Amino acid sequence: MINDFNEFGHTKTFKVELGDKLTALQNKIYDITKKFIVDHDSNISVEEKIKLPFKVIPDHSSWSLLMREINNSVEKKDIINSKSVLERYKEIFDNPIKFKICVFRARFPNQKKVFYDWHQDEGTWFLSKNKKVLNKFPATLWFSINGANHEDSIQLIKFSHKSKLHHHRYVKDQGFFSIDENKIIDPKKIVTIETKPSQCIIFHPLTLHRSIPQDKLNFRPRYSVDVRYYDPDFRPNFKINILFRLKKILNILN
Repeated sequence: MINDFNEFGHTKTFKVELGDKLTALQNKIYDITKKFIVDHDSNISVEEKIKLPFKVIPDHSSWSLLMREINNSVEKKDIINSKSVLERYKEIFDNPIKFKICVFRARFPNQKKVFYDWHQDEGTWFLSKNKKVLNKFPATLWFSINGANHEDSIQLIKFSHKSKLHHHRYVKDQGFFSIDENKIIDPKKIVTIETKPSQCIIFHPLTLHRSIPQDKLNFRPRYSVDVRYYDPDFRPNFKINILFRLKKILNILN
């Protein structure tokens, strides 16, 4: 894993064994969303239930409720703090420490804010004024709760972690989640991630990635968790876009 992480900027897809912890989280999601799901056999597994498409598109308040309930849940915390996740990070870092920000994400048809353009995670942490976030360089373990395919997953640009920290624009309701230099995207280097539930990848804080764009009005929901750990001794050496560096200085002065 460490060789792929260093060379490509991301690992291959792998599975994290969570057993009842994952089932508990899936059940919580199902309990909140079942009124929106198409009619189905109640005897199928909860893993299959939360793969089903919606019969009606949930409104923004329903999406917000799900986000709030899951992000504050014991079930999510159990996964983030699990021994299985930590053991995987130990294949990357010598001394993995949990990062402050680990987020559950729900991709709903009517929520434009859940579609993130090409960006680097360090683009967000770089401008933070929170000392618990600055200069930590966490690697992200993207954990799939109900599976992801070529239409609703994420994409990465392999080798992009070896370039620089690009200038990121501020996107309303998201933050600094869109780079200026879209012309640098090489289609030949795009990697589309497809997973089954409980499968993951870990990617570098400078790896360019995005949500796969979706034009369909309705599609099945996709659930994932951004788990983040860092190592105090992991200090990547990289160049920083001049404009973005200037924005950092202005941010500090203000």
